[in-house]
Amino acid sequence: MSTAFSDEEISAVKTRYPGLKRTGSGTVEGTLEMDAVYDGKPLKDSFQVRITATNPNSSRVPALYEIGGRTEVIAEKLGLTDLRTLHRNKDGTVCVCVKQIEKRKFPPSSDLFVFVEELAVPYLYGLVHYEHHRIWPWGDYSHGSMGLLEFYAEDTTPQTVEDIAEVLPSMRKDLNWKEYHKQLRKPSAERSCLCGSGKPFRVCHKKAWQGLLHLRSEMLRLGLDFSSLFDGIKK
Repeated sequence: MSTAFSDEEISAVKTRYPGLKRTGSGTVEGTLEMDAVYDGKPLKDSFQVRITATNPNSSRVPALYEIGGRTEVIAEKLGLTDLRTLHRNKDGTVCVCVKQIEKRKFPPSSDLFVFVEELAVPYLYGLVHYEHHRIWPWGDYSHGSMGLLEFYAEDTTPQTVEDIAEVLPSMRKDLNWKEYHKQLRKPSAERSCLCGSGKPFRVCHKKAWQGLLHLRSEMLRLGLDFSSLFDGIKK
């Protein structure tokens, strides 16, 4: 992925979103005026954002930061103490989609304009919708690695070694990554949930449990070595 935005990318984005300005070779900041419709429901709002070509959590898509404090305001309004509920990472980046969907939403030929239209604006629309209705308009996955597993419960598309290799680093970053490794090697529905709640996995996050079983079956089909699954992956 490029570490800089081209002049053509910047021009296209500024034409549609004039409040965004280039502040560095790979950085765009400013006001993003959102005017979007989902399921017949129009929403208009504006956010102060920063978009960077490099993303600490993805080698495929740019990074989105909401820098105007709106996320914190929404969290306080709704009594939320954990910004992960609003899909904000600890490093300030926004989780615009589950890892497995990145390729679909942002194919190799994509540019900054595609990112804004297909990922940034839909996320911000969802954030405003959540503020008013306390639900994401198109549903959502749990934040972090649990969401990766929940995706596998819904998507039965045969995986490739490359597909799985793209997801494992995200699991390795989880503080509880050793438990992910244990569950993939020898699944136990009664073992404490990977989220750390202390409840049985199958009870606490049933969908993630189902996803783990599907992911494991795909790994077995591909002949992956479970004993060295996370070897060589940096946290």
